[in-house]
Amino acid sequence: MQVNADALIKLAENRGWSIPELANQLSINYSYLYRVLNGEKSGGAKLFIGMLFLCRQENLNIDDYIFLNRSLSANNKS
Repeated sequence: MQVNADALIKLAENRGWSIPELANQLSINYSYLYRVLNGEKSGGAKLFIGMLFLCRQENLNIDDYIFLNRSLSANNKS
């Protein structure tokens, strides 16, 4: 998975949040979020959990904020 940085930045703008406030909303460190938004890091479990909780809290679709790198299969053998 990869973060849709543009969508996260737009979310912060629409809510009137600074990037440090967005990091707070996601329960992650600002410097970590800064590196993710600038493409220096791809983001890990803590970021994605924060995004999931924030999307539920704000009634947002998490699919708007992440990219799946490949199709998921229902077949556990692939």
